[in-house]
Amino acid sequence: MKPKSVLYLLYGFAVFFFLVFFNYLRAQAAIKDTRTPLLQVELVSYPETVPVGGKSTFLWHVESTPDLSTSFTTIYWGYESSPSALTTLDSPEAVGYYGFSRDYTHGLFSLPGDFDLGIKFTRPGKVFFRAYAKVGEKHLWTEEKYLEVLK
Repeated sequence: MKPKSVLYLLYGFAVFFFLVFFNYLRAQAAIKDTRTPLLQVELVSYPETVPVGGKSTFLWHVESTPDLSTSFTTIYWGYESSPSALTTLDSPEAVGYYGFSRDYTHGLFSLPGDFDLGIKFTRPGKVFFRAYAKVGEKHLWTEEKYLEVLK
């Protein structure tokens, strides 16, 4: 084998190993930068007081990656508090709220998305509520809030 051929062969191996090492470093950096997608529901706006029979408007936002959707999101409410910390495993049946609106409980809603509901409360008292969304197999909840229904 000629010395020039050996030199070209060594040069080719050096370039090959450099490219493999370079791709390895880029792949490691990409793995390090990988983040779990943000998946949450948050209350944007809600009334603090409302008269009996008056319409109260609730606004909430479901944050996720654009490739996800929900088929069920609403405001759950009741006159008894259910203040426990809820996880993504806690379905609505595990919570003590009996009231909810059916506006966004059927269909397919693109995410991220903003939602709004108007609810009329027929009796005075303190009403406890949370925004809820089911995304995939996860149950997303906000912290419990409350409003006063006035006579």
